[in-house]
Amino acid sequence: MSSDYQLLYSGNLMEAQRICLALEEIDIRAIVKDQETSAIRAGFAVPSMTDAVQVFVHRDEFKRAKNVL
Repeated sequence: MSSDYQLLYSGNLMEAQRICLALEEIDIRAIVKDQETSAIRAGFAVPSMTDAVQVFVHRDEFKRAKNVL
């Protein structure tokens, strides 16, 4: 991930989706990295991974995005 982005959230998919919707409401576009789904699509049988979903935002928007949490 580019150094222009910072990790805002790490956890489950449902909460990550809620955060992304709240960010969109204040015109912040987030990047979601879902390692569990990626592993399944690649053919790996993975038990449920904790903190498998990460939400990143641009560093210039990080302070505003932090308020969503």
